[in-house]
Amino acid sequence: MTDNRLKKLRTLGKRYARATAMPHTEALNTLAMEFGFIHWKALIDAVKGDWNLSDEDLARAEEFAHQAGAKAHANAPNYDVSFIHEPAPEEGELCGHQYRIGDYLGDVVVSGKGWELRIPEAPLKAPIVEIDERHSETSPVKDTIFLAKLIEIAQDRSTRIRAQMAVDWPRRSTKADLDGVARHPLRGGDAATWHCHSCDAQMTGTQMAMNFWHCPNCGTHPLNIHAEPFDDQFPGEPVLTPDTAHRESPEVRIVEPRLTLHLNEAAVSTLIRCALLEDASSVNERLAAMRAEISLIDGEEVWITFDEMLWPEDKEPTAALAVATKLGLEVEQESSLFTEPFAWPDIGSMMSDTAEFTETLMKAYDEHGVIKR
Repeated sequence: MTDNRLKKLRTLGKRYARATAMPHTEALNTLAMEFGFIHWKALIDAVKGDWNLSDEDLARAEEFAHQAGAKAHANAPNYDVSFIHEPAPEEGELCGHQYRIGDYLGDVVVSGKGWELRIPEAPLKAPIVEIDERHSETSPVKDTIFLAKLIEIAQDRSTRIRAQMAVDWPRRSTKADLDGVARHPLRGGDAATWHCHSCDAQMTGTQMAMNFWHCPNCGTHPLNIHAEPFDDQFPGEPVLTPDTAHRESPEVRIVEPRLTLHLNEAAVSTLIRCALLEDASSVNERLAAMRAEISLIDGEEVWITFDEMLWPEDKEPTAALAVATKLGLEVEQESSLFTEPFAWPDIGSMMSDTAEFTETLMKAYDEHGVIKR
């Protein structure tokens, strides 16, 4: 084998190490094993003998490195550029069920009929499975074997995405030095201790490099990781990395994906209050509509309490009653004495223009009271 081919193979090993965030020597050993050698030194010893690397073998090594996310061609430039485009969405079939796999902001998303699997970008966060409640009894993701195979497919794509990050980031961001110093991949800066400004946890540079700069405690994104603590007096407690670098168990949720109107008290009150504002014809009545107490009783009846000084006793809130009818609700009304928002309540009953009301009110307070700003 010529020196040129050996140099190309060494370059592939370096790029493979960068993409997989593993030590350079370990990456070279991995490449050597692809050719049947137990480690890189054994390959070199064979080169010194009579073993030669063919063009086909070198092409196979390039493909192996490419599958890990490394720059595919050994002659590619060494400077840092974003050479991998995000993998395009793909269609597939598993155990007779069709699926579509893609990614969104670093998360891998796999979806099928009535279900969705999301693999978070943070390497240790649990996969999230959402099942449409209409398919909750028949969804294939309820089968643990099917789900395990699906997660394996999604994990493979997630590895490809992280390989892209590893290639684009500085090498020190994915591999801390012997002192545990790592470099923040987005804002720069080297440190052996890092702090999460989301949960106040404290991590080592080695932990951050291994977890692709997501907090091992809360899983937050790299922008929340800083070299300085949020509060110098309370720098946070060190976080322990799990003994095994595996994700948490999948979190399965039954969901209703359709747009849903919850006719709870908050929604009903908003609609009724909006209708009361339509019924209001004076400033006082608008104030009464905004200040009215609206309650939903047992999901069947709306109780409206007006301020007796603002809402006329003989005025029927026709728009509010019409809305209640549309909602299938009965209406009960009562009046009560509230704390007045302004003095001289009769002023607002005689005008509908709020600017005119405000001017009159200000003059009255200026003459007979005090205005504080």
